[in-house]
Amino acid sequence: MSVPIIDFKSESVLDEIRKAYTTVGFAVFTNTLASEDKKTMDNWFKTIKDFFELPLETKQKYSYRKENNLGYSVMGAENVDPTAPKDMKESFNYNNLRMPDELWPHGWVPGFQNKAEESIRIADTLTYNILNKFDTILDCGTSLVDAHQQMYNTTRIIHYPAYEGSLENRQMRIGEHSDYGTITLLWQINDVPGLEVQDLGGVWHPVPFEEDCVVVNIGDLLQRWTNDYFVSTKHRVVNTHIHMPRYSMPHFVDPTPGTIVKNLTNEPDKYEPIESKEYLMWRLAQSY
Repeated sequence: MSVPIIDFKSESVLDEIRKAYTTVGFAVFTNTLASEDKKTMDNWFKTIKDFFELPLETKQKYSYRKENNLGYSVMGAENVDPTAPKDMKESFNYNNLRMPDELWPHGWVPGFQNKAEESIRIADTLTYNILNKFDTILDCGTSLVDAHQQMYNTTRIIHYPAYEGSLENRQMRIGEHSDYGTITLLWQINDVPGLEVQDLGGVWHPVPFEEDCVVVNIGDLLQRWTNDYFVSTKHRVVNTHIHMPRYSMPHFVDPTPGTIVKNLTNEPDKYEPIESKEYLMWRLAQSY
């Protein structure tokens, strides 16, 4: 089972989505964005690199805040696998609704905030299109779309610097983990391999790079919500090309705070109901 590449406008898209997310939990989608939105994202990706090229002391003016999961994290600040050494990356988390003004790097990178907020708009629009397809597959009305009308999303830009030093045992660009929320949309900004996903049989597969594509994976919350029908699978970024810089942009999708996550299927419940934001903050506390 390899990671499927799915044409978002294909007549068979629902069947392909169902197969992908009940087996490997990941898919690469083509044909998702209008040409203007592609241009906007390409412009943003250039701006991302300008941000990460700023001096460390400048970036640290906008340091990460646990209470809202926003801001800049230095290399080695996070280990998504708590049993492994720190991840070999730096990142910046942002949001268009709950971002304190003082966390935006005003004056350092021209147009940074406006371009960042445009990237969220594009990602949110695509998110609704995906969730609508999930609702159709699950035959649950508009349950998922309705639960995300005021999404508690976090968008992250990640820079994995080129590195030629020593590494600790099991230290990777990003350790083995599953995502916490509903879904994650991931733009692989440059063609540097390393992202892998583990299928249900425990076998690791590379996630292919495609121009103008977005990788979408299931989060733990949606697996719980669908009573294990959709699967949230582990993934990682390995060190095969650690001598080359890698950039990516995940868009982490979570429901409106206060959403009670309970079984959407007709099968017997495997999980107790849980409030969505409480679950997210509990999971984040284990990574930082």
